[in-house]
Parts: sequence; C-alpha cells; structure tokens
Amino acid sequence: MDIVFPTEHGTFNYRVAGIWVQDGHLLVHRNVNDDFWALPGGRVGIGEEAELALTRELQEELEATLTGTTFAFVSKNFFTYLERTVHEIGMYFYVSGDLPLRHGDFHGPEGNHLIYRWQPLDALRDLKLFPETLYALPQSLPPHFIDR
Repeated sequence: MDIVFPTEHGTFNYRVAGIWVQDGHLLVHRNVNDDFWALPGGRVGIGEEAELALTRELQEELEATLTGTTFAFVSKNFFTYLERTVHEIGMYFYVSGDLPLRHGDFHGPEGNHLIYRWQPLDALRDLKLFPETLYALPQSLPPHFIDR
C-alpha cells in the first residue's frame, strides 16, 4: 500500500525521486497531460525503504538497474494537482545505473503516458521543473557528478 492519504482537505504523499546525471544531462520526466517536468521516481509503500522504493520504481518505469544511490535531500512540497491540494514529502537520491543517454524525448516500457528526457544541466531553466529547488542543481552537484 502506497503512502498516500487523500482527505477532505487535500492529499498527503510520500515520494522518492532520483537525481540521475550523465554527461552533463539530468533525467527528467512528465505525464503527457502535464505542462511541467519532475524527476523520475514514485511513491513509497508502507514498510518499504526509500532506496528500495526508488530502485523498484526506476526498474518498473525504465527497466533500469541502479548501481548506486546516495541520499541528497528531503523536500516538502505544497501544490495543487488536478484541483487537489497536495502536501508532499519528497526524498531525493543521487543515482547511477545502466540507463543509456538518449537524445530527444522517449517512453519507458509502461507505455506512452510518461515522457522522459535527458535535459542538459545548463538548460534546466528552459523547462517548467518542480520542485523549483532543482534549478540550483548544476551549482550544487557533488564533484563526481559534474564530469559524467
């Protein structure tokens, strides 16, 4: 059971997401019906470790195998989505794995409802990206991510 609780006042959501950087590009995704981008990931199940939830989500969505996860930060996000108020706690991890760098938009094995893109780090501001703290990512990446 995912840790998401809808109430009459809004929805609480616990989400994990991966900061995946390769060759100066950040992996982002969006739903085909949305006008904004975010980092790939998903909801955490009750009793599930955050790192394992992220590994599971990226395997399901992209058939990617992670070779490393390192905690990056926690973010509290308040927003409205589909006319519902959402209070989200997001756990973000630096990740690495076997997903090849591709040019242009692409879809994963779950279908065409999610669009993925390797966005150049120096062009993050060209996207409507949430949470907005991700715009500072190029300046805050650990040194070993910069030259990938």
